[in-house]
Amino acid sequence: MSPAKSLVTGARVSSSRRQAKAAERIWQVIALLAVVALSWWYIAAHRQPSPNRYRGLVLALGWIGISLSVLVAGLSARKRLAYQGVGKMSVWLTGHIYLGIVAAFAILYHSAFRAGGPLSAWLLAFFSLTIASGLMGWFFSRKLPRLLTAMEESPAIMEDLLAVRAQCLQGMLELASAGSPEFRELVHQHLMKDAGSWKRMLRFYRRRSTLAQELPAFQKERAAALGRLKPGERPAYQRVTEYALRVNKMNAELLLQRAMRGWLTFHIVTTGTMFGLAAVHIFTALYY
Repeated sequence: MSPAKSLVTGARVSSSRRQAKAAERIWQVIALLAVVALSWWYIAAHRQPSPNRYRGLVLALGWIGISLSVLVAGLSARKRLAYQGVGKMSVWLTGHIYLGIVAAFAILYHSAFRAGGPLSAWLLAFFSLTIASGLMGWFFSRKLPRLLTAMEESPAIMEDLLAVRAQCLQGMLELASAGSPEFRELVHQHLMKDAGSWKRMLRFYRRRSTLAQELPAFQKERAAALGRLKPGERPAYQRVTEYALRVNKMNAELLLQRAMRGWLTFHIVTTGTMFGLAAVHIFTALYY
């Protein structure tokens, strides 16, 4: 890429980031003003209590909360609109997050921070799980992609990682089967454990390091084992240590990708259950 094109690309990325930050600030201001208004309304109604006023407050907060929840849940529809040019996906996602926060305050004020009957208790529980999983997804979307990018030599989807990991494990087993008993012991008793080590996975996360950065230190740690092997087996052992560390790194990457997929599944399930319980709650409140 020519220097001129690099400058243009960098300028576009910088401009896009500024626009995204500006949009987020706008959503933050909207959410803050909405929460302040809801809080003032809730506190004012409790300072001057009256049955009619309190009932109107509860019903209004309930409808505001459910309306905002439905709007927030329309993210999948807005994704399709975003692809058609109706706003950027980052703007819609930011709106999804901050409107969800406002909806949370409205529902909590509607419930007066009490569970009530069994139906209300289950509804509040699943609403809390939906909010918690949404906040978890917000954290994941900000932290995990950056961490994954820092660790990857080249981007890979989960299916590719699983395939390459299987090849590395197969390579370790094949080299071990062709080696001496000492070689097989080192592979099965030590390197296989290193391949699944949580401590080494956490080291990748903490250091945000790649395989090339971690491999020399790992092979140095295992250098003492080379003295137990025949000279002809030492290159194969070095190869197995690379396989073991590569498998461990892929386990670290797979965990991040599964976390990013898994939270969304959990969020969708809790949201669907919440809306089902909310529909029953609204029906019973209006007709009974």
